[in-house]
Amino acid sequence: MTKPISLVAIATLLAINVLLGPLGLGVIQWRVSAIGLNQTYGADGAVLVLVVPTTLAAAWLWQQRARLAPPLALGVGLATLYYAVASALGPDYMRYPGNNERFFLILLVLIGLSWTVAIQAWAALDRHPPVPATWLARSLGTVLIVGGTAIGLAWTKQLLDIAIAGSLTGADALAYVDAPGAFWLVRVVDLGFIVPICLATGIGLWRGSPTAVKSAYGVAAFMTLQAASVLAMGIVMLWRQDPTATPVLVYVLVPVSVGLALFTARLLASYRSGRGLSGSPGSA
Repeated sequence: MTKPISLVAIATLLAINVLLGPLGLGVIQWRVSAIGLNQTYGADGAVLVLVVPTTLAAAWLWQQRARLAPPLALGVGLATLYYAVASALGPDYMRYPGNNERFFLILLVLIGLSWTVAIQAWAALDRHPPVPATWLARSLGTVLIVGGTAIGLAWTKQLLDIAIAGSLTGADALAYVDAPGAFWLVRVVDLGFIVPICLATGIGLWRGSPTAVKSAYGVAAFMTLQAASVLAMGIVMLWRQDPTATPVLVYVLVPVSVGLALFTARLLASYRSGRGLSGSPGSA
């Protein structure tokens, strides 16, 4: 399957999955609690509004052989992989009523397509991509380091609480009891993959690492979509008066998401032009 067709297939399956779910026809009934359903509303809304259009744009750009296609495809590939894995493994199949397992094949195909597209997109990136301006590289690097560190510290504190006291307290305890499987899934994926990727890319951008510069183009697109998804979940949880909602998280995520989006747009502009933003090829 060619890359544009794979990307169109991803966009189509994502849209079908969302529109058949609680935001659409309600045919897919997820085996989650009311808290989990609030998060599903936010995640599905972000997918429909951001990920699907970006995926279609990447498909069109790839068909046109545009330079922006690989970094965008890498970003949506990673975002789709995260979404599909979380959607497949997050529900509690023994505890809550529902029928989402009947639609598992949609998620399975999305998982296969997403990692395949991500690998192909990585291979299609310039071997020596344009080095962005120093201020941009270090600004984006700072956002990735701060974001990765904040997530890492927050989740590590929870794990230490469990290790020392044997349980969590407050809203964390409620979220854990509500969906322990989803709790551990998020911690494994975030601490095992996302946090290390953000820290390695951010530190590498400060050091001027060529590998970090190359990965930053896809990682920035992915993290922009991911931050928007988490922000959407937080907003929906506040709006629906979810007992586990965290207003501080939303207040912090708004400037972080906007800043990340702006830095990502500037970064992709430098890749599209094939020149550093200061005006010369590979300038720092």
